[in-house]
Formats: sequence, structure tokens, C-alpha cells
Amino acid sequence: MDDGAAAASMLFGEAVAWLRDCYGQFEFWTERDLVWTVQTHLRKVISKRGLRCEVFNDFPLLPGIRRGLSADLVIRDADRNVLVAAEFKYEPSHSRPEFRAMSGKLPLVSWGAHGVAKDMARIREFVEAGAARVAFALLIDEGRYFRHRQPYPGAVWRDWESSSAISMSFWANWTRSSSGRRRP
Repeated sequence: MDDGAAAASMLFGEAVAWLRDCYGQFEFWTERDLVWTVQTHLRKVISKRGLRCEVFNDFPLLPGIRRGLSADLVIRDADRNVLVAAEFKYEPSHSRPEFRAMSGKLPLVSWGAHGVAKDMARIREFVEAGAARVAFALLIDEGRYFRHRQPYPGAVWRDWESSSAISMSFWANWTRSSSGRRRP
């Protein structure tokens, strides 16, 4: 992995650690809320450190039938190379009163081909096509609804401590390129 991709990966990892540490300060309703929060934090860090990179959401990386296949979040260098692409999934706690009141609303996330598995395939595709140097797929699972699931190959579950009454699990998978090759 080149230095730029390594630095951007570390930056993204710091943002995820920040999210873990500050999670209780936010109230998320949708995946987009989560992406916006991470994007806003990354923009502040990039500006504060004077880094020569940018962060975008819903960024088109590959051609698609109707429109380009987009990553939820990307970090791009000054030469417009996508160093990191990230796909997010968010499953709110099923014990939250506002979601309990809406019968049939949950789960929001699908584990299979239209959800988590799709993100897994997409991050590999981003890297293999050379559209991104490194790609991550993340699932924030507030109530541990999916925690019993066996992670996809290369993925890990991490339980997050939370200052709120909600028990948290964080699921992550990543893929990266190195000299044009993907390593899961």
C-alpha cells in the first residue's frame, strides 16, 4: 500500500475510533446521519491538520446502469485519486421507543445479497477495478441485532462500550490493493 493510501486509511480509522468514543453524543436515525457525522468530522480534521485531501459522500466510482456506483464516503488526494472508499450500514437498536412504535420498520439492514453482502462485494469491486486503493465496509449495529451472525470472510465483530443504555456492536471488513493486487 502506498504512503497516501496508508495515511488515508489511518485517518479513516481515527474517524471510526472517534465515532466509537463520541457515539453517545449523537442520535442517529438513518445510515445517512452516520455518514454525515463521520464526513463532517473528517473535514474538520483535514482542515485542522492542513492535509491535502478531500472527503466526499455518495461519490461515483464505477459506471452503472442508471448512474455510477457510488461509495458512501471517499477520501481523495489532491491529484483526485480515491485513497479510501467506505460503505456504511446502520441498524438502530430495536429497543428504541420510536422504532418499537413503528411496527414492521425494523430491521433496516439486510444481511444478505441486498445489504451487507452487497457492500462486501462492492468494496472488493472498487479496489479490483482500481477505483479506490483501500475500501472498508462497516455495519454499526446499535442493539446487536446481527451480532449472532458469522462475519463474512475477512470481517470482524468489535463490541463497543457505550455510555448509553444501548449495547453496541461494530462490524468491519476491509480490502486493500497493494501493487495492483487485492488482499482481503
